[in-house]
Order: sequence, then structure tokens, then C-alpha cells
Amino acid sequence: MIAPSLIDRLAQSGRAVLGPHAAALLDECLRAARAGLPLTVVVLAAAIIDVLAHEEAGPAGHIDGMDFAYAGNKAALGWLRGRRNAVLHHEGPVDGLMGEADAASWQDRDAARAIEALAAYLEDLV
Repeated sequence: MIAPSLIDRLAQSGRAVLGPHAAALLDECLRAARAGLPLTVVVLAAAIIDVLAHEEAGPAGHIDGMDFAYAGNKAALGWLRGRRNAVLHHEGPVDGLMGEADAASWQDRDAARAIEALAAYLEDLV
């Protein structure tokens, strides 16, 4: 289960700078987090970051590219992209997706980590 305080942090972080596409995905990501859908959270968190870089109605339309370059934790964002790709593009065994006894707890930790990475990224863009 994802901590409600972490979900609340994401709900408050950077919403003002989002365009309509990113805002819709953020709302969906928050609903997935509240519903306990950790793989969906990981996929949507990564998608939001991709949309932010291109949606003209959002920060891409009015902030400098350097702001994007310095936003968020690069290691966390790299992990998020890699984890999203591992979930969506099966290229071999992936921890938490192999039917392990504790897979659900691994997935919850991954979702929490995805939310933290996205929240930090959004907070830096504000």
C-alpha cells in the first residue's frame, strides 16, 4: 500500500504548471495510487514526465530547457524510465513480475519510488 502522505505530496506538487494532457494523466496516476495499482502508477508517472517535455500548454511552452535539465533527481528519473520499460516491454525476467511471494510489496515500493521521483520533478518545475 502506498502511503497516503506520499499520494498527497504528489497531488500538491506542481499541479499549477501542468497542461491539460499531463493534468489528466496525473489525476489518473493519483486514482491508481489510491486504488492500489502499483504497476499502473509506475507507467503513468513515467508517461507524465514524457508529456511534460512536449506539451506546449504546460511548462514546455514557457520555461527554459535548462529547467527541465536540472529538474528532479536524474538517478531517480533514470530508474523510473527503466522500471516503466521493464513493466511494458518484456525482455526477460523482472523482479516483482515473476510471481514471487513478496512481489506485491516490491511493486508497492516501486510505486512509492515512482511517486517520489515524479513529485520531486514537478516541484522543481514550479
